[in-house]
Amino acid sequence: MSAGSGASSLVFIDTNIWLYAFSQTQDIQKAHRARALIRGTSPIVLSTQVINEVAVNLLHKFQAAESDIRKLIRSFYRKYLIIEHNRAILLHASDIRTMYQVSYWDSLILSSALAAGATILYTEDMHEGLMIANKLTIVNPLKDS
Repeated sequence: MSAGSGASSLVFIDTNIWLYAFSQTQDIQKAHRARALIRGTSPIVLSTQVINEVAVNLLHKFQAAESDIRKLIRSFYRKYLIIEHNRAILLHASDIRTMYQVSYWDSLILSSALAAGATILYTEDMHEGLMIANKLTIVNPLKDS
C-alpha cells in the first residue's frame, strides 16, 4: 500500500487509541469506541514509534506474552501502512515542535502522519481540532459528546 493509494484519506491512529482497543480492563466505553473506530477506518497509517509504544505498554502494563507481541507486530505490518523514522521526519518534527509547542514524542507522531499524507490524526493526547501544516487535523474520537 502506498501513501497515495485509494480514494479514502489516510488516517493516523496514535498509541492511546490502540491501547484502549486492546484493553480488557480500562474504560470499557472508550475501549468499545476505539475498536469500532479501528474496524471502521481505512486506510490506517501508524509509525514504528506507535508500534514500540503499544508493545512496551502491553508488555509492562498488561503483562502480554512475547509471542503475542510478535503476532501484533506482524499484524500491524500486514494490515497497515507503517512509517519508519528517517532524517526528514526527525528534522520536520523539530520544526513542528518550534511552531506548535508540542512535546518531542508528539512532534514525531505529527511529522510521521504528515510524511504519510494522513489528513486526520486520531489521538486522545493532543489539542482537539488543531490543524497542522494546513493538512492534518487532530481529532479525539474518544471525547464525550
